[in-house]
Amino acid sequence: MSTAQSLEARIRAAERRVADSYGLTIGEHMITLDDPSVRVRVLTIGSGPPVLSVNGIATPGMGFAPLIARLPGFRHLLLELPGHGLSAPCRWQGRSVRESAVRIVTGTLDALELPRVAMIGSSLGGLFALAMSLDAPARLSQATILGTPATALPGCRPIPSMAALASPIRGPIEQRLAALASPRFAARIALAEAMGSAAAQAMSNDMLDLHRLPLRLPGQAASYRALIRRLIQGRDPRPENILTTAELTRIATPLLFLWGRQDAFCPPEQGRRSVERIPGARFEIVPGAHTPWLDDADHCAAMIRTVLPEPVAPTIGASRHA
Repeated sequence: MSTAQSLEARIRAAERRVADSYGLTIGEHMITLDDPSVRVRVLTIGSGPPVLSVNGIATPGMGFAPLIARLPGFRHLLLELPGHGLSAPCRWQGRSVRESAVRIVTGTLDALELPRVAMIGSSLGGLFALAMSLDAPARLSQATILGTPATALPGCRPIPSMAALASPIRGPIEQRLAALASPRFAARIALAEAMGSAAAQAMSNDMLDLHRLPLRLPGQAASYRALIRRLIQGRDPRPENILTTAELTRIATPLLFLWGRQDAFCPPEQGRRSVERIPGARFEIVPGAHTPWLDDADHCAAMIRTVLPEPVAPTIGASRHA
């Protein structure tokens, strides 16, 4: 068995254990997109109205497990973005990330024969949700955005480790380091910078492995750096991915923002000023940091339930809340 095959087996085993711990049964689709030309992976859980969840940078689809276990009665579709999890690497060349976001999501929905979905986006997934709300609004019934939506709103700033990865000098070194094996305690320290120390320390070893192991797969660390460089230049977000006031005011998709009080990428009051420009958008400050459902899954799930369509009778299983 090659190193890559061994890593994939470890990732799949960790996924199964995380799913079992929350009483979830997972299925899988591998989808080949035409533009960009890349294979993406979609995990499926449950049945009912479709809800598409899109991960943040360097985070796995199954990272949503604590949240979706508390949202039974839906067909949950966990899209692992190119270069994440077991989706194929991507060079992120040509179009802006914002333009690629619409093509990736609409291509995935087309492949799954889904005309319209509710969407949950975390961090970069939030940028994807906002891009869809602007450029493909007919495909979304509603979107919930968890944490700062990457660089989509004015005032969002990258954390130091991301700026280092984007650097032309330090970046190649950081990329090689990201692809190396590292102890779990080091991974927790690295994750704490983005998601807060409480969420990082409380994370199970299996969930931690789902965050750290994929970067060791061939091409994934390079894909990660390429994505960061398309989002930021130095410490500044690239302007092509930032929504203007005029764009914010023409969003008609119903949006719910759940913003962690200690979000490291943008303080909630700064985020609120941008969100207030979106007609009808709801902005809630919640406990925690950049991944608030990892700090308080019950609270986040309760708020998301208020905007999702009516669920069907639960088929996720026991949905144990680990």
